[in-house]
Amino acid sequence: MNGQFHNEHGPAIREWSSSGQLRYESYWLNGLLHNEHGPANRAWNDSGQLLREVYYLNGQLHNEHGPAIREWNSSGQLISESYRLNGQEVAKEQLAMESCSGKIVEIDGKQYQLKEL
Repeated sequence: MNGQFHNEHGPAIREWSSSGQLRYESYWLNGLLHNEHGPANRAWNDSGQLLREVYYLNGQLHNEHGPAIREWNSSGQLISESYRLNGQEVAKEQLAMESCSGKIVEIDGKQYQLKEL
């Protein structure tokens, strides 16, 4: 859109190998890497093994609920992960792990308040 990568409803870029295996996908919004619902880009090898996933929000490395960058070897073993908030590297313990405790839910017309055990 206007010369920038952009797709509000899915990946803006997808690449396949000559055998038809998805190798890469990337989500962009207004020219910035961005995906509010998962990794903004992922890469696979020719066998379909996930090799890398990276979370971006508004062009910055960002994941409040886990690693912003994860990489695996071709055997599927996790080899590295990095935690980032708004582009800045942080320790895993600094992530705001969201708790459901205290939230109100409605089931069959009745409201319940959740309590962490």
